[in-house]
Amino acid sequence: MEREIVFTEPYDPPQPYYSEGLREKFKVEELQTPADEDNPQAFAKIGYEPNEAEYEARAQARVDAGGLESTVPNGFPPALSGPLVWCGTTLYGETQFIHNLTEADRNEIGQGLSKFKGSGLKGDQVSKDSFPLPNLGKNLENLRDQVYEGRGLAIVRGLEQEKYSATDLIVVYLGISSYIAERRGKQDQRGSMLVDRDTEPQTKDLSKQQVSICALFPWYMQLTSPPKPFHSDTVTDVLGLLTKSCSAQGGKSILASSWTVYNELAATRPDLIHVLAKPDWPFDTFGRDPPYYKRALLHFLDGKVFLNFSRRLLTGHPLRPRTKGIPGLTDAQAEALDAVHFTAYKHQFKTTMQAGDMRFINNMALLHCRTAFQDDNTSKRHLIRVWLNNEKMCWKLPPALQLAWARVFDDEERGRHWDVDPPEGFVRSRDDSCD
Repeated sequence: MEREIVFTEPYDPPQPYYSEGLREKFKVEELQTPADEDNPQAFAKIGYEPNEAEYEARAQARVDAGGLESTVPNGFPPALSGPLVWCGTTLYGETQFIHNLTEADRNEIGQGLSKFKGSGLKGDQVSKDSFPLPNLGKNLENLRDQVYEGRGLAIVRGLEQEKYSATDLIVVYLGISSYIAERRGKQDQRGSMLVDRDTEPQTKDLSKQQVSICALFPWYMQLTSPPKPFHSDTVTDVLGLLTKSCSAQGGKSILASSWTVYNELAATRPDLIHVLAKPDWPFDTFGRDPPYYKRALLHFLDGKVFLNFSRRLLTGHPLRPRTKGIPGLTDAQAEALDAVHFTAYKHQFKTTMQAGDMRFINNMALLHCRTAFQDDNTSKRHLIRVWLNNEKMCWKLPPALQLAWARVFDDEERGRHWDVDPPEGFVRSRDDSCD
């Protein structure tokens, strides 16, 4: 059976981005004006893929024009310190982040799975209590502390996933991840709780509009996927990724510390800290109501910096162009967005990836991307993503992010779709997005 991938068309009629309950609880104000396709405004030229030459020219022009702020905004620190301030060249390898499962660990996982299956609970009801790991669980909780309070990354390696059915593998994944964080979030409008990240779709999977776009971007029509720019997922405190299989070439996971990016920009271009912290960045909702919303990318609260954004929601994507009639980015915003990418690239840390890996990333403090990859007939990149929230360990959220987190983790008006055991050929991913 050929795989089924569904790319959503613009919603008709537009579905509400915020449920009625969230609108009432958070007193959401409709500050955005409707999309105006008849009167487009002039905004900065910037695409999904960062262009270094354009970035450098824009930066030089703004510096030459003068009048830029020389200190960070009031209330923001001149520099951050702590374990989250790191550079890839000073981490001395990835072994510090990896827990290699022992035979005893794997036996304990099998026992936990048996206990869960004997409980009569559904697959989405797995938790620390229903999936007991008395010894491994202690190590996993140490990894949790490393994710939330350390350098922001943990990898569990050595899961023999071929021993499990598709359903049991998801239960094991959720059982282990519950020791990092027990709450899971909705990753799209549909309410998908599990999302597949794999090869870009072929022509038969695309709409007519997307096919015409692919003519301009022929790499989308191959078993090759280009590199992705640095971003975070919007929104979750921990990003969980299970590697079901790896590509034939490339596809390395790359991380960078937002705190290191902050320190460099605060020292060299504090005006960009002002730009990133202003609550006027237009996030595209891609056909929902409102058509866009505004908030800052950068937040500082309780001694912690958050840098939270998906570039696709700010620039559009070759397969998902920006909604017509909504605001674009200013020159200052375009420069700041690219400055984050190229500064992160400068301090990046590449990690290896093996089938069976479960990686947990502090999405509040780390940016991530990946290298280009190529599949072949026997090796295809396939990850399964979950968004995780630990109510006790999650950092204190700024008001704008409280609303964003509530939409993902607390909104009961949208349905939940686990697709723990999807039919053959069904791929859980419905859109190439971070919602």
